[in-house]
Amino acid sequence: MSAVKSVPPNQSAVKKSWSDALKSFSDIRVMIMLFLGFSAGVPILLVFSSLSLWLSEAGLETGVITMFGWAGLGYSFKFIWAPLIDSMPLPFLTKWLGRRRAWMFMSQLMILVAIFTMASVNPVAENVLWVMALGAVLLGFSSATQDIVVDSYRIELAGFELQPTLSSVYVAGYRIGMIVAGAGALYLASYFGSSEELYNYEAWRNTYYTMMGVMSVGLLTTFAIYEPAAQSLEIYKQKRNLKIFSIYAAFLLIPGVIYGLPVFVSTFATRVLSRPLTLIPIEYLPAINMYFLMVMACAPFLLIFFILNQPKIVNKIDSVVQSRDDNIRILFLFILSVFAFIGAFVFIGKIFQAPDDSVFLKFLIEVVRLLGSVAVAMVVGYALISVGLAKKEVAKRLWVEPIADFFRRYGKQAILLLLLIGFYRVSDIVAGNLSNVFYAKMGFTKIQIADAVKFLGLFMTIAGGFLGGLVAQKMKMMHVMLIGAIASSTTNLLFILLTYHPGDMNYMYLAVVVDNLAAGFATAVFIAFLSSLTSV
Repeated sequence: MSAVKSVPPNQSAVKKSWSDALKSFSDIRVMIMLFLGFSAGVPILLVFSSLSLWLSEAGLETGVITMFGWAGLGYSFKFIWAPLIDSMPLPFLTKWLGRRRAWMFMSQLMILVAIFTMASVNPVAENVLWVMALGAVLLGFSSATQDIVVDSYRIELAGFELQPTLSSVYVAGYRIGMIVAGAGALYLASYFGSSEELYNYEAWRNTYYTMMGVMSVGLLTTFAIYEPAAQSLEIYKQKRNLKIFSIYAAFLLIPGVIYGLPVFVSTFATRVLSRPLTLIPIEYLPAINMYFLMVMACAPFLLIFFILNQPKIVNKIDSVVQSRDDNIRILFLFILSVFAFIGAFVFIGKIFQAPDDSVFLKFLIEVVRLLGSVAVAMVVGYALISVGLAKKEVAKRLWVEPIADFFRRYGKQAILLLLLIGFYRVSDIVAGNLSNVFYAKMGFTKIQIADAVKFLGLFMTIAGGFLGGLVAQKMKMMHVMLIGAIASSTTNLLFILLTYHPGDMNYMYLAVVVDNLAAGFATAVFIAFLSSLTSV
């Protein structure tokens, strides 16, 4: 299982037939990425939309709820501590599980602690909101850390030829995790007895405890899989774990697909087309639910088995690039620089405030605020290095050398590649942030928006991801990137068509289906493209 090497951005994988491209989805590594994608997709909405609704039902002010959105700031700045994750070993865990899986386990453990902390606090109680805020920040940080490790694991797991497939399945798993943590969490909170009219803390607490159980899927996967950049001294244990994991996944996925497709068709016909349709008799539902409960109940026992059955490994890549003392010093340097960034961010925000009616000025101030905070953190970090807190050559190797390596490998193309990365999805990102407001202006109700965007749109995104993974195996990467860019930008023109038919659900479904299909395609291809640029 050799690590993938960086390749020129216009390189294509060996051309495959359509049957070979489809067969690539049967690789065990594809299933691994599906489950890791699911584990990565669950926490993000527990920080954002699901948490916002919880706090809203609890009666908190909009300003307070908005402040909790800063807990997800770690997703935007995870590149800053990614070098630490890449180089610093974890005591005992790195030798036992390997460099990637050790950090994967640690991040998942922190996610569980964060969710438990948030669930244990009733936000309406006096003087305890800071505990929930602390849990939310920890959840955002640990979830972003898991993303870093899973991305690293995916890149090392297979060569360039399989990266499009791994990326598309990862996106699918991620979206499914978001559905579970988004719509699933809202459904559970309602089932347990909380609503906008009657807030019930126990309902939300039990919902978040249930999400902790859902995250056990990630833990199970981490202990079942292998470390790609390590040599197993007990290969029979590694093969046994993967075989048992494959069987368990089959018991979960195959019935899930067989059950999920009729449910999707029925829901689509009933809610979207307004044509009542029942493909699965109601009397079968208790037995189906019992089956899935029994399968999920097996997870803790399998987890214990995988923990006890870990093969002994020898890490091929030495993760200790500096001494233990250097690791501790560089960690303190990072923590102090983060505090400097936070302090500068708050301070600049208090000094510069734009009037509410000036959107452009607000944008400029936020840019200055962000860049100014980064500059302060860099100055503080440099000053701490100058006074001897950490060695200059170690900091350079961690944060400067990777950037220099990128420019050495791609030369004059590096700037063009960075511009491509920065602007590739800009049309979808800008339109996505305003889409719900646009739909409301067009006269659609919240239920109609939810049915189209949250239900049908998510499934189309998953389908687009699979399509992107298939096509990327047949064409050069830059050609597929071009298709994705054209598709994701031109499909936004459908929303112009919608302005001529406000309130018409047929035109809305057309816009949502085509746009999300293109967005899923472009996302999967984009992740594969980024993987191809990455140096191990």
